[in-house]
Amino acid sequence: MKYILETITQKKLGFKVDSYNTSKKLSEIIYTETGNEISYNTLRRFFGIVKSVKPSDYTLDTLAVFNGFKSYNDFVMNFHLKNRWKDEFHLVSLMEHPENLLTYIKNNLHTNRDFVLKLTQIVRELILTKDYNILLRIFSLDQMNFSYFIFDDVAYFGNCTGPLLKIIGLKSNEAQKLILNNNFLNIIITIFVDYNNLNNYYGEYIKFINANCEREDISQFCKGVLNLNMYLNNERGDEMFKLKLNQNFHPILKSRIIAQEMFYKSNDLIEILNNYDQKFKQGNIINIDYYFEIINTAIFTRNFEVMAWLLNKFKPKTKYDNFYKFEHYEHFGLMAIIFYKYHKDYNNLNLWLKSNSFDNFSRASKTFMLQYVYILKYHNSKANKAFYKTKYMESAKNLYPNFFTEDYLINYFN
Repeated sequence: MKYILETITQKKLGFKVDSYNTSKKLSEIIYTETGNEISYNTLRRFFGIVKSVKPSDYTLDTLAVFNGFKSYNDFVMNFHLKNRWKDEFHLVSLMEHPENLLTYIKNNLHTNRDFVLKLTQIVRELILTKDYNILLRIFSLDQMNFSYFIFDDVAYFGNCTGPLLKIIGLKSNEAQKLILNNNFLNIIITIFVDYNNLNNYYGEYIKFINANCEREDISQFCKGVLNLNMYLNNERGDEMFKLKLNQNFHPILKSRIIAQEMFYKSNDLIEILNNYDQKFKQGNIINIDYYFEIINTAIFTRNFEVMAWLLNKFKPKTKYDNFYKFEHYEHFGLMAIIFYKYHKDYNNLNLWLKSNSFDNFSRASKTFMLQYVYILKYHNSKANKAFYKTKYMESAKNLYPNFFTEDYLINYFN
């Protein structure tokens, strides 16, 4: 069956996967079409370009989904059946009849978790075709309310559709109405925070939303993102927005709001953090959602005092109930490594280095966080300093060149 999967993949592509370049191209096509990531090295092994190993379940599932199946098991069971395209043809037909499509979503969403994959496919297709009226009707459905979703599914949906936000723009009234829709704000805009484009389209969206949305939580979210943008553009701290906590906000938003204190350079920062911790503490349970943006901001601002405060709260974790928490702990792991490097605690540094791959950062902030991986590796390397400096400086050109300077790289740990 693996050989058949190889064959139909290449048939769909229209070219053979037999080199570094074709593997890289396939990796990009899979990501664009499915929203799933699979590295070109994995594909090189799968197609036998380099020494082959037994493919993982994730690799098999991803390639099966790329070829129109629900999973690899679905591919094995249904490849030889004549009606294997039935679901796809049905979906194409629904896309041509909005009323039927809306009924289909209403009847299936939240009845089966797998349907989130189908919903993602539908929404991505409609964004690509700029059919904002139908999108607005979909996001206006009661079933699209954030509270009905499992957060892992929201994270998946938002991060798979978020990269297409740049296509929408703000020119038409229909696009503006869509962007201001409450459900669209909750499960796309606030989930896929495009750190790479705060100075571009995403920043324009946030300014537009901040000026036109009256919701308190969305206003605080927008102001927090705009503050980060000001910080990365080296603007004065006294020009930043002052944010306010609310008991009813999502934990990640709460962490973003309290993290602003590092931008303000508050003198009683640890006391503020302790008060925050006591206010939202859930017994002995540590929920990383309440600390996620504090972790990130401590890294951005080189606040080693806050890093120490955080390290006293968390322990290394190997079992996760939610994938998005796995990503959050990857950010925490990077922060821990940076902290131990700063304090020249090489025992702990090496222990944490063994447990972190730097491959699982939150998708929206991956390029951003890799800058700190380059900084870390630059300072931790003897033979490859020039290589990591080049990677850092090349990436800085497309991020914040006035923030990610050579001086910031060299003096990060000073």
